[in-house]
Amino acid sequence: MVSERTTSVERIPRPAVRRRSVLVLDDDRDVSQTIKDVIEDQGYRAICVGNGREALAVLEQEHPDLMLIDVFMPVMNGVEFLKVIKNNALLSKIPRVIMTAANDRMIGVKEDVSVIYKPVDFDALKRLLHKYCEAAPALPR
Repeated sequence: MVSERTTSVERIPRPAVRRRSVLVLDDDRDVSQTIKDVIEDQGYRAICVGNGREALAVLEQEHPDLMLIDVFMPVMNGVEFLKVIKNNALLSKIPRVIMTAANDRMIGVKEDVSVIYKPVDFDALKRLLHKYCEAAPALPR
């Protein structure tokens, strides 16, 4: 007599891999969408908001790997946003990149931030993404 042996295969849960993310602050929807496309084409997740106040609300739930910040926005501009971030121990550790068409003296920012000039050089943007989000897995959108 042959006995059938049934075994159950226990599934071991795999740790969730967090997709690296970039918070984009820009009130120009066309610019935001274009930058979002570049970010997502590189395998990262883009979170787009239109001003600093919206970004602060997002940061209550999210911890992005990089923030791309337009300087001139309504409600709370990029400079005001940076001042709030600087005073928060956790948020101040997130790398910040200013996106602007203005020159350095017009911005008036003396924060520890990088600057990328508009119109955005997509190769420079890709280098920044890889620098700050280098370990990101290429996950589907």
